Amino acid sequence: MTEQSKTYNITPIHMGKSNAYLVSNPDLVFLIDTGSSKNIHNLEQALKQNNLQITDIDYIIVTHAHYDHVGHLAEIKEKSGAKVLSHRDEVVYLRKGYTLFPEGTMLPFKILSKAGNKLFSRSGRFTPVEPDIIIEEEYDLSKPELSVSIIHTPGHTSGSICVIINNESAIVGDTLFNLIPGTVYPPFANDEEDLIKSWEKLLSTGCSIFYPGHGKPFSLEKFRKCFEKRKSN
Repeated sequence: MTEQSKTYNITPIHMGKSNAYLVSNPDLVFLIDTGSSKNIHNLEQALKQNNLQITDIDYIIVTHAHYDHVGHLAEIKEKSGAKVLSHRDEVVYLRKGYTLFPEGTMLPFKILSKAGNKLFSRSGRFTPVEPDIIIEEEYDLSKPELSVSIIHTPGHTSGSICVIINNESAIVGDTLFNLIPGTVYPPFANDEEDLIKSWEKLLSTGCSIFYPGHGKPFSLEKFRKCFEKRKSN
């Protein structure tokens, strides 16, 4: 389903183990994350729904370099000719084509993280990609009728980034999850202290809707309730 605003469409795309998001405007088209492999037909369907071709994609923004978010990156970059944008802390993994499981934030996921890194090392591999644009903190992709700001939101990984559109929509990768009932707290994060600081940054953007890498979009109210509960612990 395409979600429409005054000057842009956000089309969520189920790409295997995670969501990708196609954002389109008459002046700018970009894809946020690419999902895991063997799901490119879902992107093709989303493009067709928006009367676009794959070569219309101007940028591919990598929220972080875990395989379930970049499994299709090399293929889509080649087919589209789009520029790949990543935070500098993720570049080493994009170039290697490999990332470890992040650390768990809750006991079951702590166990899963340790087991995953020991037993399933091949699952974190993907085709290496050289990014075209490497950012450090904030980066501006704005057009005359569309404000697009990319902000650094470490926590899940040190180079995690989020995309803020018109200060109303935030596409957040794994900085927020929406899979566990009653919370949007990620089950995996390498630095939980940084994660909470990144949540504070996201809350200050004024966004009212959040699009996670896993699960359905959710409201500011849900996010704020979870944040306040975490801060009070």
